[in-house]
Amino acid sequence: MSAFLSSFASYLIKMIILVAIGVCGGFIGIKLRQSSDRKKGVSEQVTEASSEE
Repeated sequence: MSAFLSSFASYLIKMIILVAIGVCGGFIGIKLRQSSDRKKGVSEQVTEASSEE
């Protein structure tokens, strides 16, 4: 029984670590995408303003 609990705890810890890495990756991806969209939005506004003149 001890071997089963040890093995189960090991897999549980690995699963928690992998889920945490996945969540962090998701948040980093969202932040990078928002940053990219903001930069593109600023450059599009500048090009639209210069083309209107």
